[in-house]
Amino acid sequence: MKRFGWAFAFALAATIWAAGMVAGAVVAQGAKDWTEESAEQASRPAPRDEPRRADAAPQAEPSNRVVFLFILGRNAAVYLWLLAGLLSAGAVTLVVLFHNGMQLGLTISFARQAGMPTGVLTDLLLTHGVLELGAFFVASAVGFQGFRLALGWSRSRFEPLKALRLPAVLLFGLCALTGAAAIETFVTPQLVRFHAGVE
Repeated sequence: MKRFGWAFAFALAATIWAAGMVAGAVVAQGAKDWTEESAEQASRPAPRDEPRRADAAPQAEPSNRVVFLFILGRNAAVYLWLLAGLLSAGAVTLVVLFHNGMQLGLTISFARQAGMPTGVLTDLLLTHGVLELGAFFVASAVGFQGFRLALGWSRSRFEPLKALRLPAVLLFGLCALTGAAAIETFVTPQLVRFHAGVE
């Protein structure tokens, strides 16, 4: 694959992700305005929380292993969906990329609305987000090449696929997402406790 193709695909991925984040922030702001307006119009008191039964057993928190595997599985699924653009002329990559950018935009906006300081939010997201986003952008750059494949990028059917170095892309994704999941499982909770002042 030509370097220009990679550079353009990375720039396209970043632009679509950023557009999704902006859309998420707009939706979050609209939800906040609607909620505040509804709260002002509502005159009935808020329902009381039902008292917890004394015999109700507390729910056990999932183990770190379960959390790690869940995060890794979720992100690996996103990674593979981003690569699926190879089979859909880049369409699946575009939709998944925008959707995930929008989810991040919603998360950040709701956290800011709840009063979370920017520094804390940055600490919690950047520690694993650099690896995660890097992997997603690599998968997106490859997925967007599906458009070129659909247009008959080369006379040889297998030459374009060899140029993409898919085994290396898959190995990189596995390593990066494994690292990100480990950080999110073992480091991020410690950061949460640190910022909350919990020993």
